[in-house]
Amino acid sequence: MTKRIAQVRDQLSAGGLRVVDFFALHPAEASVFSAQEIARRAEVSDATVIRTVKQLGYSGLGELRRAAAAMLNPVRDPEQTLAEHLTQSDDTSQLLAKISLDAAQLVRSLPNTVPADAFEAAAGTLAKASHTLVVGYGSAQPVADALALGLRRIGRTATASGQTGYNFADELGQLRAGSSLVLVAPLRHVREHDVAIAEAARIGCPIVLITEVLASHFADRVDTVLVTPSTETLLPSSPIGHLLLVDALLLAVAAADPDRALDGWKATNRLRGEIVEGGLDVPVNRSIAERAARGPLE
Repeated sequence: MTKRIAQVRDQLSAGGLRVVDFFALHPAEASVFSAQEIARRAEVSDATVIRTVKQLGYSGLGELRRAAAAMLNPVRDPEQTLAEHLTQSDDTSQLLAKISLDAAQLVRSLPNTVPADAFEAAAGTLAKASHTLVVGYGSAQPVADALALGLRRIGRTATASGQTGYNFADELGQLRAGSSLVLVAPLRHVREHDVAIAEAARIGCPIVLITEVLASHFADRVDTVLVTPSTETLLPSSPIGHLLLVDALLLAVAAADPDRALDGWKATNRLRGEIVEGGLDVPVNRSIAERAARGPLE
C-alpha cells in the first residue's frame, strides 16, 4: 500500500491526498472502516474514498482493507514485547508516571478507533440477544468474564468461555437462534475462533469481534468489528482498552432497558443479602465496627 500511495500521490486531488494519508497513518482503522466512516474521518465524500481506492489500483474497499491489515504486525512475541518494555522501565521511580501517560493516550484514542455506528451496532446486538456467549483466551479471558458478568447483572443471560476441546463444543452447542456470539481476540487467532464463527453463522447468530490487530482475519465473517487502539509501543497491555470498551457496552445495553437493568441489580443484591444474612460489607467507620464487634450493650 505504501508503494502504491507513493506512485499515485502526484495524481491525487486534495481530497484524495487526505484519504491516502488516513490509510497510511491509520491502517488498523482502514482495515475495518466503511467508506462512509473513512470519508467522515478524512473530511471528504464517499465518492472520493471509492475513487481513491480505484486510483490506488485496488478492485474495491475489501481488497484495500486486506492491504491495510498487511501493514500491521498481528503476531507479537510476548518475550520480545517484555524485553522492549523493560528497556523503557530502567528508571522504576518514573514507571508509574510512564504507564499512566501511556494509558491516558490509549483512552484518548479509543473513540477514534471505534466508530459510533459500529459501537451502536454491537450494543444493539447484545441488547436484542436472548443469550450471549463471550469467548476469550489467555489475557482476553478476564475481559470475556467481565462482559458476561456485567450482562448478567443487568438482567441479561450471558456465559463466558475460555474452554477448548469437548468443553468448548458443549458451550457452542448452547447457541440458539436469538443468541449472539462475542469474540474477544486482541492479538491471537486460534482454531476455536473459526469453529465458533462457523457455528454461529450456521445458526444465524450475530457475531461481534473485539480486537486490536485481527480485524482483517475475521472482518468478512463477523457482523460487527470493534478495534481498540494499538498497544504495541505502549506499556499498558491491551485488556485496558478492551475493559473500557466493555464498560461502555454495558452502559449502552443497560440504557436500552433501564428497568430491566435495575431489576437485575436489585435481584443480585437481594440474593447476596440473603446469602450472608444481613449486611454485605464490613462497616467503614471504626467506632461502628468496634461496637459491632462488642455486641449489643447490656
